[in-house]
Amino acid sequence: MTGIRTGIGLFSGIDIAGLTDQLIAAERAPANRIESRIANFQAVDAGLQALEANVLTLGTSIATLGQKNTFDSFQVGNSSPGQLTVSTDGSAALGNYAFQTLRLASTEQRLSKGFANSDTQKIGAGSIAISQGGELTTATRLDTFNGGDGIQRGSIRITDRSGSTATVDLSAAFTIDDVLNAINDASGINVTASASGGSLVLTDTSGSTSSNLKVEEVGNGTTASDLGILQSAGANTLTGSEVYYVTQDFTFDQLNDSNGIFKTQGSADLKITAQDGTAIEVNLDSVFSLSELLDAINTQSSNGGKVTASLSNGRLSLTDNTGGAGTLTVEDVNGAKVVNSLGLDNAATGNTLTGDRLLAGIGSRLLRNLNGGQGISTPGQITVTDRTGKTATLDLSGAESLDEVLTAINSAVDDSTLQALSLKARIDANGTGIQIVDTSGATASNLTIADVGGGTTAADLGITVDDAVSSIESGSLSLRHVNATTSLSTYAPDGGPVQTGSFLIIDSAGNQASISISTNAKTIGDVLQRINAATGVQVTASLNDTGDGFVITDDAGGAGTLQIKEVTGNVAAELRILGQGVVGGGGSQEISSRQRTVIDVSADDTLDSLVSKINSTSNDLSASVVNDGSSFNAFRLTLTSRTSGSAGRFVIDTGSLDLGLTTSTTAQDALLQIGSNPATSFLRSSTSNQFDKVGTGINVTVQAVSTTPAQVSITRDSSRVTSALQNFVSAYNSFITTKDTLTKFDATDPTQSGPLQGQGIVLRVETRLNALINHQFGSSGSIRSLSDLGIQVTTGGQLQFDQSVFNDAVASDSESVRSFFLISGAGAADGLSKTLDSLTNTVDGVFTLQRNSIGATIDSMTNRVAEIDALLAIRKERLLQNFINMESAIGAVQSQQSALSALLGNGIASSSGSSK
Repeated sequence: MTGIRTGIGLFSGIDIAGLTDQLIAAERAPANRIESRIANFQAVDAGLQALEANVLTLGTSIATLGQKNTFDSFQVGNSSPGQLTVSTDGSAALGNYAFQTLRLASTEQRLSKGFANSDTQKIGAGSIAISQGGELTTATRLDTFNGGDGIQRGSIRITDRSGSTATVDLSAAFTIDDVLNAINDASGINVTASASGGSLVLTDTSGSTSSNLKVEEVGNGTTASDLGILQSAGANTLTGSEVYYVTQDFTFDQLNDSNGIFKTQGSADLKITAQDGTAIEVNLDSVFSLSELLDAINTQSSNGGKVTASLSNGRLSLTDNTGGAGTLTVEDVNGAKVVNSLGLDNAATGNTLTGDRLLAGIGSRLLRNLNGGQGISTPGQITVTDRTGKTATLDLSGAESLDEVLTAINSAVDDSTLQALSLKARIDANGTGIQIVDTSGATASNLTIADVGGGTTAADLGITVDDAVSSIESGSLSLRHVNATTSLSTYAPDGGPVQTGSFLIIDSAGNQASISISTNAKTIGDVLQRINAATGVQVTASLNDTGDGFVITDDAGGAGTLQIKEVTGNVAAELRILGQGVVGGGGSQEISSRQRTVIDVSADDTLDSLVSKINSTSNDLSASVVNDGSSFNAFRLTLTSRTSGSAGRFVIDTGSLDLGLTTSTTAQDALLQIGSNPATSFLRSSTSNQFDKVGTGINVTVQAVSTTPAQVSITRDSSRVTSALQNFVSAYNSFITTKDTLTKFDATDPTQSGPLQGQGIVLRVETRLNALINHQFGSSGSIRSLSDLGIQVTTGGQLQFDQSVFNDAVASDSESVRSFFLISGAGAADGLSKTLDSLTNTVDGVFTLQRNSIGATIDSMTNRVAEIDALLAIRKERLLQNFINMESAIGAVQSQQSALSALLGNGIASSSGSSK
């Protein structure tokens, strides 16, 4: 009806719709006032939202100040970055350190003789066996000398019997090999150093007798004394005092050629039966050293003093105190393997059972671990005859360490003339066997070595001979180095862990058993136990005779084939037992797991094809061909260990193949001196050039050998804390600036005042935040408030950060600064965070509650406006209709009036006419 106009009557020419709108607009004044209030509330809400955003910005800085890594950053000063680099983690101890690189790690490498080419020249038929472990020498660490007290490193002065003198620097010596090599390489003297038993032996080779053979200290050091050789000898041999011996502090891992002992968790491992029949069962679950072992036996509840365990002369001893008529015995129980490992598998003599030696001689191995752990069957005497015909009878019945055998042969004298035999006994080139060499050059007699009196020492050592030869080699003596305690974490062919899974064993009679290897299986012994405990299949799992693995033997005697198949995972392959059995030396089928790779070489193989075979088969080393640039036979096979350092040493047996392999690079560990003075510092070794945790939270990577230490300083790096505090101050000041803008008052024009002017919430928020600056948090250190860190309130409520105050606080007490923020539940970070949460929490925060209240008010007012507008719409419709009705009524009246006027007009006219 908009724009309705009338041309008649009272409303002639009037816009009725417009008039209606004017009337309704006048009646809408209350709604307009409500909408004005809504706009004001919306401005307040927007202002609160802006203010809350500024407060939330503080949260980023507070969160940073609540993180440990904010305070655990360090600055590392390093005087010699070319020598080594230093990194830290959050636990690093502040201070000054000295580190010196004494040696870099190297990787074992072998180089063959030269060949004319790599792709056509045949290298011959045969086989190559590659393995790691089984070496008959070990680099005994000097820190195990003198009962674990080690030695003071420094220099010694040696004078040979001719009077010549040399100073030998042992400041970088870490193992016995370092000591022996330094002495043997010393120029100006004729002295040879070796080790025998637990002592060092110096031998004069000058041929002179004009002076004593003597060793002296240099300066105020004690190196010679600690090595047991601070002596003067009027003979050609100087034998030092014993410096390598067992103490109760030795752990099981250090005993028995580091083979350890295999314990059964949760049950007894060792049973001692006293002479009166008392059974003493000892659980070794929490026993890891000899002292703990002795205590476990002597305090066992069934013992009560009946059997006394002790350590004497490097052996365990059990003494029966019962006076019983029985026999004192010791045995393994519940599947444990400890008796042999502890040397206790001997018969008692009377009331005493004396064990075997727990340690081999310096750098040597125990005889009982040779031949796969079978040792010498019957120790006894041997006779040795050199090519000149001189013969010596050597009593080796009491020998327990390989060095004792070698020393006996090297010092042998003729039984009749007492003249020294011309024999040299040593470890062979592969390091896994021994070699006896006649050095006389004579041919008058055969080289003869034989057992006498029923002993088997020579035979078991593989050195029996009676032939016109100048040497005899034993071949590998199969040192036991894989045992029940060998960890599965490094047993897989790639040197990694054996994964969990299961495999199926099918014996020759077709019987089957599934073996599950779970995370509870930690060692080879655990695997053997699971196989031997399996029901329904007739097999036996045991350590092998070659010392490098284990074997599964078929006991069923059926016509079928012993097989092992995967069920889940690749566990059988990783244990090296996947496949079918072959007939072993005992006539039964066997599946053998060995840490050894055998590569068959055919008559058609070249260097290139051999490289392919090695690289596709061996996980221990990689092969390649190099051209050395020579005019003739320039192509050589290079074999390189895949593992750096001493852990990467490998043994390679080429059999009849003539590859002419020589060692081009010897595997060695990196060596780091920690401290400036060799006499008081200590050394760390690493198979790589990385040294982790050389100090609390400090890691070192060596890069170059140096003659001087790198001086390293570790200080707090407070830059992250500084940045967080600066951001906190900036965010706080932004809040103040925003607050001032939103709450300003303009007396001349109140309409220009801020939307939050007069809002009480602003004062409450500002008061809470301001109170934090001087609030004392629950730290007990020297820092109690933010003002102690240089944060102060200045003009207009703004904050100011005085970084010099902060720097002084960090310099004087950095730990208090750290704990001020981080102390659990009471630190500044928690306090600031809680205050911030009370203001901004989306459920019950101050801003949330206030804005929710405003929102509710706006919603209510908006609804009231809507109600008014709805009523006014109805009112407008009615008014408009009334105007229309009135218009219609007036129109009708006017029509009637016109009609009446017309009638009246006609009547008058008629009257006038009639009167005429």
